Amino acid sequence: MHEVPWSWGFLAALVLPLAGLAVIRETEVNFRPSATLTDGERIDLNYGSLEELESLSGIGPVLARAIISARPFSSVEDLTRVRGIGESLVQSLKSQIQAAQGRRAVDLGAGE
Repeated sequence: MHEVPWSWGFLAALVLPLAGLAVIRETEVNFRPSATLTDGERIDLNYGSLEELESLSGIGPVLARAIISARPFSSVEDLTRVRGIGESLVQSLKSQIQAAQGRRAVDLGAGE
């Protein structure tokens, strides 16, 4: 039987928690505070939370994550570059979404 040196165990005890923190930190995205949408307001593709994007008709958890991963969008029509989203879905969502210019705080390196 092969025995692992004690130094490897010590190193693993130090590195694994740090790796976990890096994964958690990567998933912590600072969005603008979400508010309840009123008539005429739209969910922003560049700033909307996962829950807000999932609330759109035809957008489930998988597509919502894909939208977040594909940010930033320069226009609503740019949404078609997300696999699984076609012109017809974009057309049906146009009255509910927008693509504001600017960058998210996490894209600019805030909070590092």
